[in-house]
Amino acid sequence: MRSARLGPRVSSDRYAAATNALQAKRVGLPRGGSHSVTCRAEQQARMGHKRVLLLAHGKKAETPEFKEAYAWLEKVGHHIDLMKTGSPEDMSKGVKKLIAHFDDYDILIAAGGDGTINQVVNELVDQDAPKDTCLAVLPLGTANDFATSLTIRDDNLVQAMQTAVQGVSKPVDVATANGKSFLNMATGGFGTEAAKQTDSDLKDKVGGAAYLITGMTKVHELASKHAKARAPSTTHDSSTKWQKQEHGEKGTVDSWEGDLLVLAVGNAQQAGGGMKMCPEAKIDDGLLDITYVQNVPPEKVPELLQTLAMGGRDNDDLAESIKTMRVPWLEVECSDDLSINCDGEPLNDKKYKFEIQKHRIRLMVPPTAKDLFQDSKDLEDKQRQKEKELEAQAPAKAVEMLENLAMLSSAVFCMQAAAQQIT
Repeated sequence: MRSARLGPRVSSDRYAAATNALQAKRVGLPRGGSHSVTCRAEQQARMGHKRVLLLAHGKKAETPEFKEAYAWLEKVGHHIDLMKTGSPEDMSKGVKKLIAHFDDYDILIAAGGDGTINQVVNELVDQDAPKDTCLAVLPLGTANDFATSLTIRDDNLVQAMQTAVQGVSKPVDVATANGKSFLNMATGGFGTEAAKQTDSDLKDKVGGAAYLITGMTKVHELASKHAKARAPSTTHDSSTKWQKQEHGEKGTVDSWEGDLLVLAVGNAQQAGGGMKMCPEAKIDDGLLDITYVQNVPPEKVPELLQTLAMGGRDNDDLAESIKTMRVPWLEVECSDDLSINCDGEPLNDKKYKFEIQKHRIRLMVPPTAKDLFQDSKDLEDKQRQKEKELEAQAPAKAVEMLENLAMLSSAVFCMQAAAQQIT
């Protein structure tokens, strides 16, 4: 026995038209099921294809997250040359390839952690890459401090890949420590010693927080080093006794001598798994931001770590210990060897000279990275443009949702009618 019909008899042509319309809407075809769509190549041309050399840390390149981001890059039609790296030699070969075929690439993407980025930057500088070399960052490491400073999220690699090819190209400085280049920060003292002892399994489990946890457990090893420092004359905290002295071609040079517990030389703002050691640093101002900590009692170390992690400098109890300045170069000499972590590369020496190379390369960044740049007008303009585009898209998206609902209702109605005809 046939059940009562829910509506009028529907032809197979009408049913096909409704279902085709719904399917076409889902895949971006015009209504009616027609396949006379705009050529995909034309759509991609309007997006602006990039020629990409992608240097990816070998193990990290096997993760599902990386593969998803790579698939997006392929899908939108960018031209990709992927090189998986397993050693510094591989990284060197990749940069040599970039320089040898410089006109064949628009962007060099470094996919890995802070150490991978550091290796790429050192190769670019050592091999005298052109200043208009454009570097992008895909964060695949544990802490990803540099990417975090740039507001590039490591929990959304597709979005990070979009920034790599669609972001804003900005000139950035490259800093050096005894000739070794770094983009982010060089740190020395107590925090660096703790970072060296951080367990790799702990880093895998809790990410950048592993450095802070290890630091808390190493308070009993707290020890400062006697140090001498020299820098160009600048404004220092009045509680720190910097002495002025003439030094020929360098002009007026200030010197300081005392106990040093922590040293951070920042081109960017954070290190050590989220510690905002130099919260006011700008990566394009041609200057180094220096934060150094003098003697702190062991019982105050947890408070010190928390203050540094939050980028705060208004802790009255620690005001006499945490000092800052901004200079183009700094020289430090210790009574014995000082371990320095230079964006993941360990250095060990008694004497260090930190310098800056202004606007040495270019970097692809999102508009939200404006706090890291002195010249941020183009980023602010880009952000406003993006916000306007989203506002303009809002009505169209609302209409699209209504159309989808209408077509879905039509398709359901047609299927119900067709089912009645069968029964």
